[in-house]
Amino acid sequence: MTPHFDQGRRMMNSVRKWAGAAAAATLFAAPAWAQEAAATAAPAAPFVPTAEMVNKGDVAWMLVASALVLMMSVPALALFYGGLVRAKNMLSVLMQVLTIVCVAALVWFGWGYSMAFTSTGTPFPSLFGGLDKAFLKGVDPTTFAATFSNGVYLPEYVFVIFQMTFACITPALIVGAFAERIKFTPLILFVVGWLTLAYFPIAHMVWYWAGPDFLHAAPTDTGLLWVGAPSTSRVARWSISMRASPASLAA
Repeated sequence: MTPHFDQGRRMMNSVRKWAGAAAAATLFAAPAWAQEAAATAAPAAPFVPTAEMVNKGDVAWMLVASALVLMMSVPALALFYGGLVRAKNMLSVLMQVLTIVCVAALVWFGWGYSMAFTSTGTPFPSLFGGLDKAFLKGVDPTTFAATFSNGVYLPEYVFVIFQMTFACITPALIVGAFAERIKFTPLILFVVGWLTLAYFPIAHMVWYWAGPDFLHAAPTDTGLLWVGAPSTSRVARWSISMRASPASLAA
């Protein structure tokens, strides 16, 4: 072998040794770098809905829909049931339906909304909510309610009114089952008890969830029947992937 060939081989061996040492050092230092990066990374700020996420068209339609459902109760349902009874009992049925709607609205504002659409202050958050928003405590023009879309919200007052109309018409429908066969006071007491023990827990179990923007942070903050629905897990995974994918934001 020539001296030049020996010298070149020694240089190659030296380069290989240095490259191996550098690779080993990088391999052992990588976990430490990752820990330092994790320690210095700032925690993600919690998601907070803003007024820019409210669409005026959504608000207008929700208010129109609320008015339509309320008209289904008074006068539509009252006149419908009144036409099914004897003439002497028509006024009684009209008053029963009207009073039920009024009492249900008061109960809804008092504790119904809090039981149906909160999950705090209760030992069984998947079955019914607590009383943290009793008498609409903490609800004001700056609070918002989630929809089924990311980044789309409604003023919480609008959501309260919309859900109230269904709480009003549902017990009024019961009047047709015992028209002319029940006294007025027991009927009103039955409505208050039925709403509290049946309607509000079922509404919570079926309809309550924190919203798609909060699924990644609280995937189990939902009602019992909502959690058990197979399609819900797909909705949750789709929502989380939409928030996490830069491509979805670009689209």
